[in-house]
Amino acid sequence: MIAMLLVSATMQAAPAPAPSSLFAAFKAACFNLDSEDGKSSFDRVAPAAKAAGWYELAEADADPRIANIVSKGRDAVRAEEPDGTYAGKLFRHSFDGRTVWLVTSRFVAKEGYWGNGCRAYDLDAPAAPARETVDAWVGSAPTGVQANGNATKRLWEPWQTGVSLEITYVPRDHPLGSSYGIQGLVLVSQSIGGF
Repeated sequence: MIAMLLVSATMQAAPAPAPSSLFAAFKAACFNLDSEDGKSSFDRVAPAAKAAGWYELAEADADPRIANIVSKGRDAVRAEEPDGTYAGKLFRHSFDGRTVWLVTSRFVAKEGYWGNGCRAYDLDAPAAPARETVDAWVGSAPTGVQANGNATKRLWEPWQTGVSLEITYVPRDHPLGSSYGIQGLVLVSQSIGGF
């Protein structure tokens, strides 16, 4: 009986595996987005992404779906803050036989506030990863959950000090995917400051 309890305790203490190697590569690139001015942390994202196996490419060479998402995001920022500055890079990597896109972005308003973002898009992900596996990977339950039919968005605020994490899954047949052009699995890390 004692031996069974020890085996059971050992099994419970073992960490759950990450949902996919995508999660480790995303964290390697996108975990450290916060610093006092945000600039130095953003400058570390591209080298960290490359070290994690992401390949940088031009937007013109990307899947039209991701190029459309990037373009819409950039246009929205420019419309809201025409005097701000915008920088970003696009990367790709293969996970589970699918191409996944990593989009980095930095925005600085004329007034000095800033936002750093890092987003991974697995547009062809066939299913959402198990909630329990994701929570184990993050290390805690989410601070917020939203659902719209079979589409879900889970939020960790903070993921680490000054950085939030969102994990969203939108099935292919969902109306949100049709209206926003986003489907599949989306991981988002972001940090804002300068206020």
